[in-house]
Order: sequence, then structure tokens, then C-alpha cells
Amino acid sequence: MKAIIYTLPNCPWCYKAKLLCVALGIGYTEQEGKHPDWPTVPYVVLDGEAIGGFTEFAARCRKL
Repeated sequence: MKAIIYTLPNCPWCYKAKLLCVALGIGYTEQEGKHPDWPTVPYVVLDGEAIGGFTEFAARCRKL
């Protein structure tokens, strides 16, 4: 699995999203800045599928 995480510096939720990726063995790349279709950061795209923010990403990870 591969994720793209849209982040901003010093964002605690972005940090948590990256930690979750590491814990689950999901490779990720960071894209600095907000995604144009999402109002907050982080914004996660997993294997090309738009997931959403940290809450949506964590819920999706529980199903893995």
C-alpha cells in the first residue's frame, strides 16, 4: 500500500497520520500544503483512492 499525505508543518493530526502509516507498514509520501478539494490537513490518498482526513483514514485502517 502507498499513501500520499497532504500536510502542513507542525500539524499534530498530520503527524498522527504519518505515525499510523508507519505502524501499519504503509509507505507514504508527503505533499506540503492543503489539497484543493479538502478544507483541512491532513488529507490522505491511499492507493489512488481519496480517503479524507485523519478520522476517515483511521476508520479505513481499522478495516485493513
